[in-house]
Amino acid sequence: MIATNAPDFAALFPSGGRLAGLAVGTKTIGVATCDVNWSFATPDKTIKRTKFTADLAALKAVLAAHSIVGLVVGLP
Repeated sequence: MIATNAPDFAALFPSGGRLAGLAVGTKTIGVATCDVNWSFATPDKTIKRTKFTADLAALKAVLAAHSIVGLVVGLP
C-alpha cells in the first residue's frame, strides 16, 4: 500500500516496526534504517546499482536482515 502523508502511513503499521528509507539514484541506492519507535534513522548501506534483479536481491537482503516492515522512498 502507498501512503502520501504521515498519519496514513503510520496507520498502516499499528504495532510499529523498523522502517527503511531509500534514496534511489541512477548509480546507487542509499539505505537508512530507523529504530522501532521511529525516533531516529541511521545510514545503513549503499547498494551499487547493476542489473535490476541484482539490485532487488541486495535490497531484499538488507530489508530481511533488519526485519523492515515499511519503506520510505525519497524523491529526487
